[in-house]
Amino acid sequence: MAICEQLEDPKIAKGIVKRDVIRVVTPGTLIETNLLDEDKNNYIMAIYKEGIYFGLSVCDVSTGDFYATQITETNNFSRLLDEISRYAPAELIVNDFMYKSLDEIKQIKERFSLYISVQDNNCFTKSLERLEDEYSFVDNNNKTVINLKEKKLLISAVNGLIEYLNKTQKIKLEHINKIKIYNTEKYMSLDINARRNLEVTEKMRDKTKKGTLLWVLDKTSTSMGGRYLRRWLNDPLIDVIEINKRLDAVKELKEDIILKGDITELLKKVYDIERLIGKISYGNANARDMISLKNSISQLPKIKSILSNTKSKLLVELYNNLDELKDVYDLIDKSIVEDPPIGVKDGGIIKKGYSEEIDHLKSITTDGKKWIIDLEAKEKEKTGIKNLKVGYNKVFGYFIEVTKSYLSQVPNYFIRKQTLANCERYITEELKKLEEETLGAEVKLIELEYNVFLEIRKLLSEQIIRIQKAAEIVSTLDVICSFATVAENQNYVMPIVDNSGEISIHNGRHPVIEKMLPSGSFVENDTYLDKDEDRLSIITGPNMAGKSTYMRQVALITLMAQVRIFCTRILCKNRGCR
Repeated sequence: MAICEQLEDPKIAKGIVKRDVIRVVTPGTLIETNLLDEDKNNYIMAIYKEGIYFGLSVCDVSTGDFYATQITETNNFSRLLDEISRYAPAELIVNDFMYKSLDEIKQIKERFSLYISVQDNNCFTKSLERLEDEYSFVDNNNKTVINLKEKKLLISAVNGLIEYLNKTQKIKLEHINKIKIYNTEKYMSLDINARRNLEVTEKMRDKTKKGTLLWVLDKTSTSMGGRYLRRWLNDPLIDVIEINKRLDAVKELKEDIILKGDITELLKKVYDIERLIGKISYGNANARDMISLKNSISQLPKIKSILSNTKSKLLVELYNNLDELKDVYDLIDKSIVEDPPIGVKDGGIIKKGYSEEIDHLKSITTDGKKWIIDLEAKEKEKTGIKNLKVGYNKVFGYFIEVTKSYLSQVPNYFIRKQTLANCERYITEELKKLEEETLGAEVKLIELEYNVFLEIRKLLSEQIIRIQKAAEIVSTLDVICSFATVAENQNYVMPIVDNSGEISIHNGRHPVIEKMLPSGSFVENDTYLDKDEDRLSIITGPNMAGKSTYMRQVALITLMAQVRIFCTRILCKNRGCR
């Protein structure tokens, strides 16, 4: 779908007003809140194929999230399918060589419900110079990636996706400024079949959330946190140090109910900052969006104050890195009224005291209306016409209306303007002068308020990177609070995660099934596996005996441990539960 708009002001344009396409809307580039799932990212993915290898880039245009990787290992196409399954994009952009790989495209179409379009190979260039000027390339720890020249497939995929976004969106998207480079081996491998059978984020039968691991674990307070949680479930870590750092943070919040409760209450007052920033970047954020952003930012100093007393490494990092954005809050607070209209061209947006010129025009319009009231009272007294009134309509402007029964009392300085069935309408030199001043001020005021609003929006767009960092910290904190809440409600314990290669589960419970059964009715069980003599367990029993439930339970408990949430008892040999 193409969106067209006028490119000129009809009042100024000569002849036919210029019009053009300002944006092409595709499944992967939606930004409209009412068309998006607030707890789910809407990704668009670009795949560049060269030989038997793939470059891959993924973006959520509504939030600015951008990821890229390349697949040059064995089982390349299987790994590609796993990545498509990880992100579940709404739209796929491929180069010509990929599109001509008919068997691979056929498998993608059979397995996924998405829109596929092919782009010319010229879009998938290996040029790095422009990218480095406009984007920062970082890894999962936000450290700058310096070996980009070695990642030619990845760069081609990034160029292809950015070129497509530029062609369809027609503007520079300021909120897309950071590209996260990752290695598929950084995460625990979950192939497409494992994701589907374990029902991590959606039911295999009806694609709904209820009855999934996500359904059990999602107690987030913000839309951003909901999306972040889904991302963590899709990307389980294998870095033991990072896993335990997150687990320690969950432990601190689980053990301090007051701390967790205070943070959760503040998070409930935070709107979707990521998508608000996306709207500001697009240039379609209205004044109410800015008030939502201001109200969200107002919670940051309170959140930081609460985090100041935390002890776990991750929570301390969040405290140190959280920007309170006081200048951004002050800008919106000083400039935008608390309850603005929806439209940005209707006036009534800018607060008194922010612009002297706006204040002056407002005083003219206010005083002008008072002058009109005073004029009506003065003319009634002067002429003796008791039902004389001063009125206004858009066609004739201001007028003095006199019913026909009083026409004999109309003074000579009244100039007839309009004759109606029951009355006559007049104008006077004084009323004409008031009309010019008042209406002229109203038109100028609305135009000036709109221009000042655009300036404020531009100033906010210059702070996008800072606001995005704060939003990421809030999202992380929201997920940790969610995990702590679930751990407390479900009586989960902290797993011990190390590199021993053992899985030892005591009194394990299937996290989803136990939630759907009456409390205490799920029978706890044990599991022990390692990478030496106990790599394999043979499970026997009749149909419906629970074999599949048991196997999925082990997988989900392990997944939960590596996603950094407490779970039913999992530990390593010769070490106790804690």
